[in-house]
Amino acid sequence: MLSLERYRMLDLSRMFPGPFTSHVLADLGMEVIRVEEPEPRYGMPRDTLSPLNHTPELEERYAAYNAVSRNKKSIALNLVDPGKRPQCQEIFYRLAQRADVVLDGYRPGTLEWMGVDYETVKAYNPRIIYCCLTGFGHTGPYARRPGHGGQFEALGGTMRLDGEGVPVGAGLALGDLSGALHATTSILAALLHREHTGEGQFIDVSLSAAAMALAVSNAAQLARGDPRPPQAARGTNSLSLLKCKDGKWLSTGNAETIFWEAFCKALGRPEWIPLRRTQGPETEKMVKEVQKIFLTKSRDEWLEILVKADTCVAPVNDIEAALQDPHMRQIGMVWEMEHPKMGTITQTGFPVRFSGKPVPPGSFGPVLGQHTREILKEEGYSQAQIAELEQQGVVESWESLLQKSQK
Repeated sequence: MLSLERYRMLDLSRMFPGPFTSHVLADLGMEVIRVEEPEPRYGMPRDTLSPLNHTPELEERYAAYNAVSRNKKSIALNLVDPGKRPQCQEIFYRLAQRADVVLDGYRPGTLEWMGVDYETVKAYNPRIIYCCLTGFGHTGPYARRPGHGGQFEALGGTMRLDGEGVPVGAGLALGDLSGALHATTSILAALLHREHTGEGQFIDVSLSAAAMALAVSNAAQLARGDPRPPQAARGTNSLSLLKCKDGKWLSTGNAETIFWEAFCKALGRPEWIPLRRTQGPETEKMVKEVQKIFLTKSRDEWLEILVKADTCVAPVNDIEAALQDPHMRQIGMVWEMEHPKMGTITQTGFPVRFSGKPVPPGSFGPVLGQHTREILKEEGYSQAQIAELEQQGVVESWESLLQKSQK
């Protein structure tokens, strides 16, 4: 038994931070029910790994590869339509009475408009833990502003700058991911708190605050009077990324004395050892020399040399290369799963290994409304009632979507 199997979450989120939060918890065994909209809004899909045009064929294909949605269930409720909302609210409240966690990714005020906000849901389940991931939090002058990952990183001081102070962005949504992981740990902490006190609570996760939390070392450098902007210093560290003869790149990071000495000796230039952490014309000349030296051998040749010398080095992989890397495969970061229609599917695995029961691949991501009928039946709705709700457009099920597509 995985550690979270006795807990249930209702996941109202749609973009990346919320689904990634519930992804971690679902992999750890929590029952996660995606509460979804039957139709896409504002030109956006159900989540960032789903298609906008949810034809049955595309839904099944995308769901098979959607690692962030695996191990979850899907119920489609039309909470957006005011005419259908009261019936949807009734269903949601019934689900909430047996839930432990509600997860939200909307701007403040949206769930009040839908009638499924914390204060309303708490009246049905005082033990509920209600976690909201918003761009700027529920308080402060920016609370009601819209935004996405780039704006959160920009505000939080974590957007990387080049040597001239020009923002160049990042390869990953750091604010979104930091917010998701902070939300995950906060939900677990709230569950532990409830075990001791019986109390549920509201959790307010600001993605811009989570982005800023990643800048803890930069803030410390600034506070103690470091004259250089830390982001710019990192962006212009010309020895951190080195191009090789075959056009491939290596990442090096020999900060400690022992590794820097090994690096210099491996290059046959022990006279550079005193230049560790220095600046000036001599250091700049050394950097250019190192860059020229690395252009004399292929990446794999340099890897063999630098690994043997016990220096800090790794190939710069794109995701395709990372999925084929023997180390990443050995530690379980590549899951190959058999899909009933798509054959062998590759997904990124769970990054933590337990000495007890390992985290299994589990089920593929659900198609829209895949579990609508199953969940409603569990809540006491009869087959006739479910059919009527589908007919009225209050709920949507995968079976009904298939029927509509065949007409």
